[in-house]
Amino acid sequence: MTDPDVLALALRALEGDWERMPGGGFSDKATVSVITGGGSDRHFLRVEEEGLSAVVLVHPGGGPEFDRYIQVGDFLRENGVPVPRFYSICKDGAVVMEDLGDMHLVDALEAADPQAELAFYRDCIGILYRLQSSVTAVEKETDTLAGMVFSEEILLGETDYFAREFITNFVGAEIPKGWDEERKTLAAELASHPAVFMHRDFQSRNIMVKDGTLRIVDFQTAHRGPGMYDVASLLKDPYHPVESGTRKTLLMELYYRFTGNNPEPEGGFEAFNDRFVLAGIQRNMQALAAFSFLGLEKGKKEFLEFIRPGIGLLEEGLTESGRFPVTSGLVARIRDKIIERND
Repeated sequence: MTDPDVLALALRALEGDWERMPGGGFSDKATVSVITGGGSDRHFLRVEEEGLSAVVLVHPGGGPEFDRYIQVGDFLRENGVPVPRFYSICKDGAVVMEDLGDMHLVDALEAADPQAELAFYRDCIGILYRLQSSVTAVEKETDTLAGMVFSEEILLGETDYFAREFITNFVGAEIPKGWDEERKTLAAELASHPAVFMHRDFQSRNIMVKDGTLRIVDFQTAHRGPGMYDVASLLKDPYHPVESGTRKTLLMELYYRFTGNNPEPEGGFEAFNDRFVLAGIQRNMQALAAFSFLGLEKGKKEFLEFIRPGIGLLEEGLTESGRFPVTSGLVARIRDKIIERND
């Protein structure tokens, strides 16, 4: 879609009802600027006038994904999850919403000392706990995510994506015998975990920091699925890898939030951690596929710099698990190839 078309759709949304927006909306004197960056094909514009600002998300043509963005955003806000407020909606694919600024969590973490970094992550763990406890309970009652199940089929689709975009297209390696069996084992086990409200992309570029507090964005692909996938997206994030000791501390804090005064579940923290490790393996394969696709197919070369930390996190998880020797050998060979290529 051309820029004039995007702007026209944004202007239609800006003609909406402003009762929900502090300041009463904008006049024709407002300025509009493009917000760049990110891996999405959606468009973001910032509208400003005399100290008042808002962001227009433009998803040309609207459709199910745009509708889910509105539905899930309203649901999360109503249930105490910090997401942006919506001011005006054009059903053809644009929404005027709260301006959360330009500070992503990854930016705040890079500038934070260890104590501040831990505090940010603890806030994230608090949000994940809410999503996987009280929000999950309400979602089951309301059926907000009806039909959106993070199934074994979807999990296998992610590892297909990894094989195609990363192993074949980016690295140029062959798929080894035994890979298919291992990825099916991983998918089956993850699909057997209890299903909770799952953001599906809960990483440091999808969390904003506004006035020192966290706000969650890009929730339109929410599913019912294994909660550890979101935990791994945060704590095994190639954009900002977490030191292993800090990661274990945060994981234990989440575990004790769930157990509270209740008896420990079968397997205790060890089983909880094992589920996290498996989810991390799956998530890091998905992330490597996305970085490769965005870098090569979409021409967004900046994503390629996260390949190496992504491989490191994947290799770490495979070593911790010890259950996937074929995949472990493949990743070791890939790592060596990439190191040689960069050298």
